[in-house]
Amino acid sequence: MGYQAGMIGTQLSNAQKRDWRLVVLAVGVALVLLGYLLPMYPNYITGAQTTYSDNSTVSLSFPTLINRQLYTQTTPPKDAETTAVSIQVGPARYLWGSGFGWLFQALNTNNLEQVASFVTCLLIPLLALIPAAWVLGRAWASPNGLCARSISAAFSVAFFAPAAMLCSWLHQIDFSGLLLALNRPYLLPSLGFWVALAGSILLVVALYGLHRELECQAFTWWALVAAVAIVAWLLVKTKPQPYLEIWQYIEDGIWVTLRIVVISFIFILIVSLLGGLGRVSKSPVIYGIASLYVELLRGIPLMVQLLFIWFALPQLFDALGGLVLRLYGLVDWEFLSSAGVKLQELRLSPFTAAVTGLTICYGAYVSEIFRAGISSIHRGQMEAARSLGMTYMQAMRYIILPQAVRVILPPVGNEFVMLLKDSSLVSVLAVSDLTRRGREYMARTFLSFETWILVALCYLVLTLFASRVVEYIEARTTFES
Repeated sequence: MGYQAGMIGTQLSNAQKRDWRLVVLAVGVALVLLGYLLPMYPNYITGAQTTYSDNSTVSLSFPTLINRQLYTQTTPPKDAETTAVSIQVGPARYLWGSGFGWLFQALNTNNLEQVASFVTCLLIPLLALIPAAWVLGRAWASPNGLCARSISAAFSVAFFAPAAMLCSWLHQIDFSGLLLALNRPYLLPSLGFWVALAGSILLVVALYGLHRELECQAFTWWALVAAVAIVAWLLVKTKPQPYLEIWQYIEDGIWVTLRIVVISFIFILIVSLLGGLGRVSKSPVIYGIASLYVELLRGIPLMVQLLFIWFALPQLFDALGGLVLRLYGLVDWEFLSSAGVKLQELRLSPFTAAVTGLTICYGAYVSEIFRAGISSIHRGQMEAARSLGMTYMQAMRYIILPQAVRVILPPVGNEFVMLLKDSSLVSVLAVSDLTRRGREYMARTFLSFETWILVALCYLVLTLFASRVVEYIEARTTFES
């Protein structure tokens, strides 16, 4: 084992407490705190005026932080061009423009959405201090020495701290080099920024030095999730025309997609549980119905099922309603009349049709996962439960299913990831999901590359995040036979 391995889980000697990595880590923590106390951005842009070639102007004021100025510069009126930009610069209002002062100023604004990314960038170095200080505290005071998880957590956050510091300054000029050139002396960051940036870099160096001695990777797949999200965010910030417009148009579709996926998945679990129990049932009728459902639905493509529900199902409702009305003419039962009329008028909304289609299709696939999970439990478990006086359902509820859940969780999680991607097919039902919104924007502007690259990045962030959650669950539910 390496030298560092002897520092994990055991009390450190005086020599080990003076390890260069711990010393550098302590200096980094102190510098970040000092940097946030010193003036960081003492001046900021309080207003801007943009002039276009058609002699029109747009004036913006920024009581808290500059916002959407780059978009204004890059989006002139039709048949016009941006000809001039002028800015007004004033002093920061709180604590001489220190990092803590800017956090206080941003958090006290009336529109937190406009400053959310700036606040996040300022908070990341401070958040890195929490696990870093915990690492130092354990190293110098705890009889158990260093903790591997604390080192991993601290490095994961601190890795983004230097870039976050740089992005916090870029927010001050709205990611525009033109604005910086207009008043460079007043808009360049002050001493506190450079001190905090140096401290952030030292945090990364020290924590990487500690982490490389551990028997685990420094960069996990979570880093890929963050990297893809950062790429999408930088596109929106640095190229607001057209990426900011695209984002504002499709962001509602993300929430629609998530609603469809979550609601569908809940119903899928219910249908799959019933289908899985039916597939292991001793009753020929129940087994036959469950098997017929699974075999039929797995043989029909999801797209065809969605189109059938949207276009053909209303005709089926009409036929059933007509049948009920004809039956009413024979027996003269009043409730049949209202039931027949309601059936003929029954139409599913696009959202309901999407959830129904995904539930029916994926329910068939996940039913087989439930069946396999239940069948993996030795039949002696059921026999032992029945010998203790339990009914079949009691044995399933208290003995078989709790064990089967540990087997089926990983594959069911993978089905959730597949469901997230396949949810893009519901756009054919006029559901305003992420894909549909992207298609509408592209049809309106003909910006196919820019639109679909941002839509693809959004899907990639969602699926990568879901995959990492599934892996985490799988690691916590390892089945031991």
